[in-house]
Amino acid sequence: MASPEDNERELILRVATRLFAALGHDGVSIGQIAEAAGLNTATITSHFPTKRHLYLAVMERAHQVLAAVIDKRAGELKAAAPEERPAALHRFIDGYIDLCVEHPEVPALWMHRWLSDASDIEELESLAAQPLAQHAVDSITALAAPVHADARFTTYTMVWCIQGFSLSGVLDTTGRRRRPNDPGTLRRFRAHMHQLLDRLLDLAPAAEPPSDK
Repeated sequence: MASPEDNERELILRVATRLFAALGHDGVSIGQIAEAAGLNTATITSHFPTKRHLYLAVMERAHQVLAAVIDKRAGELKAAAPEERPAALHRFIDGYIDLCVEHPEVPALWMHRWLSDASDIEELESLAAQPLAQHAVDSITALAAPVHADARFTTYTMVWCIQGFSLSGVLDTTGRRRRPNDPGTLRRFRAHMHQLLDRLLDLAPAAEPPSDK
């Protein structure tokens, strides 16, 4: 059974994650986190001495969620026999889509960093993001090399598209924003990403796109 201190720490992490994902590190204060959690600032700092400590704890948790999927899917793709690579690539794409849809805080936290949020905390890229990204790039290399595709930019094309869709969705023909919680939109996006990477890596004949309904 978790102790009251553990429950309190978990509450702080959940609230801080929500606020950092919505507003970024630079847009949130310890006071705001305390108020949203129904605690005082002294309680926050008893668990996390500074906002930096709290932010790093939040990002570490997000990294663990991300690494669990990337390590598995990239490892499967890298180990797949040539005839199994297209299916393994689709599982990689689907795994990343599912992660971003189920844990929107993860792409949101990293989207803020892409926009120079918490720019004074530089070690996250070199210690966390870069090794994980390199693992993904390495898994794409065997597919990219035969068709002279750029494995790094292919990987980041997948990342950029999936994270962007998971956070903002798309506009339909009426101007209504369709988000990942719409099953039809999610299905179409998943099929689109399969087709996009298949074509980029020359893995399969192009299929007819779904109608815009």
